[in-house]
Amino acid sequence: MAPVNDEKRRIIDELERTRADLAGASAGLQGQLNFQHRFSVAWQKNRWVWLSFMAFFGWILSRLPRRTKKIYIDKGGARVRPPGKGFAGTIAAQLWSVAWTVAKPALIAYLARKMGKKA
Repeated sequence: MAPVNDEKRRIIDELERTRADLAGASAGLQGQLNFQHRFSVAWQKNRWVWLSFMAFFGWILSRLPRRTKKIYIDKGGARVRPPGKGFAGTIAAQLWSVAWTVAKPALIAYLARKMGKKA
């Protein structure tokens, strides 16, 4: 009877030690993953660095060129597409459309065969 109790006691002690180790590790991990606290500490320690970086970043953003968009309006006041900008009406677009309608079924059949072999 005594060896069984000793074995149980040994297992219980080992479980307690393992649980204590896991609790310590999880507390350390919780401290490492607390980004709000880490950011707060970094902000308090290096406030001038953060502010300088933000000012520099703002200065860089202020030097970027503006986005400009040309709007074409006909004599009646309605919007018109920009001249010469359409790809859909060109010969290359028509050739591409024909080539794609021919190649698409062949590509799908090829991919279906490849996927069928792997399955």
